[in-house]
Amino acid sequence: MKQNPSADMSSMRLGPVKATIKAQPEDWRVDERLGWGFTGSGEHRYLYIEKRNMNTTAVAAELVQRYSVRPQDVGYAGLKDKRAITRQWFSVTTPDDSIDHELARPVSHGEDQYYRCLESARHLRKLRRGEHQRNDFTVRLGCELDLAVPLLAQLAQPFVNYFGPQRFGGDNLAAAKRWLVDRRPRRVNKVRRGLYLSVARSYLFNLIAAARERQGCASTAVSGDLSGQLVASLWGRGRSPFTGQALAIENAAVQQELALCHGLEMAGVDRGLRPLLVQPSNFSFAQHPATAILEVSFSLPPGAYATVMLQRCFEVKDQSR
Repeated sequence: MKQNPSADMSSMRLGPVKATIKAQPEDWRVDERLGWGFTGSGEHRYLYIEKRNMNTTAVAAELVQRYSVRPQDVGYAGLKDKRAITRQWFSVTTPDDSIDHELARPVSHGEDQYYRCLESARHLRKLRRGEHQRNDFTVRLGCELDLAVPLLAQLAQPFVNYFGPQRFGGDNLAAAKRWLVDRRPRRVNKVRRGLYLSVARSYLFNLIAAARERQGCASTAVSGDLSGQLVASLWGRGRSPFTGQALAIENAAVQQELALCHGLEMAGVDRGLRPLLVQPSNFSFAQHPATAILEVSFSLPPGAYATVMLQRCFEVKDQSR
C-alpha cells in the first residue's frame, strides 16, 4: 500500500525556485480572524493568545491547568504552527475573569518559547473547530529575489486545496491504515481515533484532487459535479452526491484504496465535501534585498494550507525540521 500521501500529486511537486522558511519563528506569522463578535456575557471566557514556538495543544494544556478545568472545557478553532509566532482565540468554560490578566505578561517556557493573552471577552458558546473566518499570514522566504518576484502573480491565483504534508505527520497515515484496514489495534483512544479518521479522509481527498488536476478539471466543472459548487468528497458513509464524469474520476482515484474507504465507512464517519480550489486574498509582498528575503502576506480560509500554496512556485525547505 502507498504510504506517501503526496507522491502522485502534480500540484504538490516542488516549484522551480528554491526558498527557505521558518529559519526562526518570526519568519512565519499567523493571525486568526473570527469574523464575528462576542455577546459580552456567558459561561465561556475567550482569550486571544499570542504564542511563540509552541503548538496549539500545548497552550490548551496550559489553560487547563491555569483555570483548573477539564480538557474538554477548552476550545479552539484550529491548530496553528509551532515554529512560528501565531495569534489565535481559545475559549475556557469558567466563571473566572482574573487569570487572563495574569497572562497579559508573557509566560516563558525556556529561552525561545512563550505565550501571552492579548485580548479577552465573554461569549455564550464554546469555540469549536473551523469557526473562524480566515487566517492572515506573513511569511518570510529566503530566496533569490530576481527569480522569485516574477512568480508572485501566479502565487496569488487560486490553487488546488490539497491537505499539506504536515497533516499526515511521520507514521500517522501508516498507523491509520493499520487501524482502519488491518484492525491493529482494534481499539484506540478518542484522540487517536479522531487523528486516524482525519488523516485517512485527507489522504483520499488528496488522491481525488490529484486525479482531477491530472485530467485538467480541478478548476473547472465536469458532468456530474454539484451545481454551483466545485468540491470533492471527504470519504465516509453515504452515497456520493456526484454522477457522470465527476463520479467516475472519484471512483477511479480511490480504486487502490477501497479497503481504506470501507474502513472509514465501517467506523461510522459521514461523507463530507471540501472545496477543490482556494483563492488567496489580501495578497501583497515586500522585498528585503540586503538579506535576500521576500516577505509575502496573504489570507486563507480555514483548512487551507499556506505550504501547499507556496509549493506551487517554490521548492520550499522548512528549516525547522
